[in-house]
Amino acid sequence: MYKNLNATILGVSGRQSELIELAMTYGFQGLDIDAEDLVKRVQRSDFDRATRFLTSSKMKVSGFDLAIDLDADDTVFEKSLTLIPTTAEIAGKLQARAGFLPLPAATDRMAFPEFFEVISKRVERVAQIFEKNNLLLGLSFSTAEEHRQGKQYKFIQDVESFLALFRSFKNPSIAVIIDSFDWIVGGGTWEQLASIPGNRVASLRIADTESIPTIAQSTLDNRQISGTSGSIDNVRFLQVLSKNGYNGPLTSFAAASQFAGMKRDSIVAKTQDALDHVLAGAGLPTFTRRPDMILESTAPILEDIGLEA
Repeated sequence: MYKNLNATILGVSGRQSELIELAMTYGFQGLDIDAEDLVKRVQRSDFDRATRFLTSSKMKVSGFDLAIDLDADDTVFEKSLTLIPTTAEIAGKLQARAGFLPLPAATDRMAFPEFFEVISKRVERVAQIFEKNNLLLGLSFSTAEEHRQGKQYKFIQDVESFLALFRSFKNPSIAVIIDSFDWIVGGGTWEQLASIPGNRVASLRIADTESIPTIAQSTLDNRQISGTSGSIDNVRFLQVLSKNGYNGPLTSFAAASQFAGMKRDSIVAKTQDALDHVLAGAGLPTFTRRPDMILESTAPILEDIGLEA
């Protein structure tokens, strides 16, 4: 398992080269990328030029968000699907791990049984493209009230329905994103977690919370950085998945509001500390790195490899 940086969720912004530099400076081995931006870069120049920072840094490309709304009407969905082959091809060449696809928490389209079939077919179509490019398609669900607000019919907002949908798929490229906050709020058990093979987990995301809310009370701002309150046993998540053979990215998924007023270096440093703490607690190897250690390190940074932002 390795430390992974998702800058977007933390409210950290910057150019691709700046985010890579931040990740490397603070001991991360992987990061989630903006695939839409990367595709535009490739189209403006070529693959080698557009990906030179990523390939030269040796950072693992852990994943990327897909520009697909599974709850969209047929016309919008079909149009978005036409863009996926190009994205998947570029990601495959980068040896990225997974694309991230959130499942709707609620919908106005139709009731659960009918919508289940619609979503299943749509996910299968995306997965076929991913399978051709040796990528995992990571499915996630959300307990947050913001993601079902104003919708008529409930859909995937708990672990039971999430796993029911996941287990209905035969395509081995379809995987799950385990989010410790949503797992606990969504009623997940340790037995259910242990039943998921490590190679079918696309990513592990962790967070904490002041107290465990019900699904009805769950909001995005409930998410604290791991270790803040200790309400969620993130160490146990690592232990269970590691035992099942999971060796992928470990990502902090605390709300950006947790870092209000902090500079981005401080945010990334605090995130590194939280991930180091949970890895050490689980008995897994980690390496803490800070700017003052770089001169003593042989690991490359962008200046070392002759790349400028």
